[in-house]
Amino acid sequence: MIFWLNGDYQENPMAIDITDRGFLLGDGVFETLLVEAGIPVFLDAHLDRLKTGLAALSISAAILDNIGDIIAGLAEKNDLGSEKASARITLTRGRSDRGLLFATSDSMTATLLVTLTRAPANTVNKPLNLVMSQYTRCGASIASRYKTTNYLDNILARNEAEAAGADEAIMMNCRGRVACASSANIFTIKEDGDVLTPPCSEGALNGIVRRLLLGCAAEAGVNISEAPLGFDLLQQGAPFLTNSLIGLRQARLKGGGCTPTLLQVGIFNQLEAWYQDRLHRSLIESAPAS
Repeated sequence: MIFWLNGDYQENPMAIDITDRGFLLGDGVFETLLVEAGIPVFLDAHLDRLKTGLAALSISAAILDNIGDIIAGLAEKNDLGSEKASARITLTRGRSDRGLLFATSDSMTATLLVTLTRAPANTVNKPLNLVMSQYTRCGASIASRYKTTNYLDNILARNEAEAAGADEAIMMNCRGRVACASSANIFTIKEDGDVLTPPCSEGALNGIVRRLLLGCAAEAGVNISEAPLGFDLLQQGAPFLTNSLIGLRQARLKGGGCTPTLLQVGIFNQLEAWYQDRLHRSLIESAPAS
């Protein structure tokens, strides 16, 4: 696999420096993007969130220029130009001496790694099975508020779900309320058709698709709002998950939960159609001029 590292396309899988703080301490942030025909979807929104995380961690964002061109180059070099692909942008504080303190050297520079792989298969019509995880998210933690490379709780939760024969894990917060899934945001459609999702203060990551849905309520004709979400509301509603690779996916509690009503299915289909239209428009807007 050809990747981009600190200014060059490379193939050496041993290229990361052993003193890099991202490798040693999880000191960095990342973004995962859907790429279609070499075009990254919602790139500006991803870069805005990445820069917000970098600012919170006091890491320079100066090396993020031309990311779209870099991803297009990776699609061509890895023969993924005609397929759906998954790009990952990882930016760490860079090389450093041992210890937790930030390096004081002016010569310290951030590490930028961009990779591109084939996107995972997405069986849209098959609801994802959810189980409750023992691992929690704290809304006050910087690891919950930003997409940092310190992802251990999410890793453990996802593997916990796999061991239970489920597709995803529901992560609660320290107050016993729903925060998110291990790699997705959670929404639920109530019996009256209103849609709820936990606010970021509850431990939910501010996902790109989540942002779009919250901002499109009037345009899509659906009432979507943020509210603390108890597990009972999840059981009584029709849950669905969102992230940049799966888009919107219906979900169900493994071994429980209610069968969605025609109204709830209709609301989901309405949101899914709006999202696909918005994604298509994003690709047209981002396509290079012929």
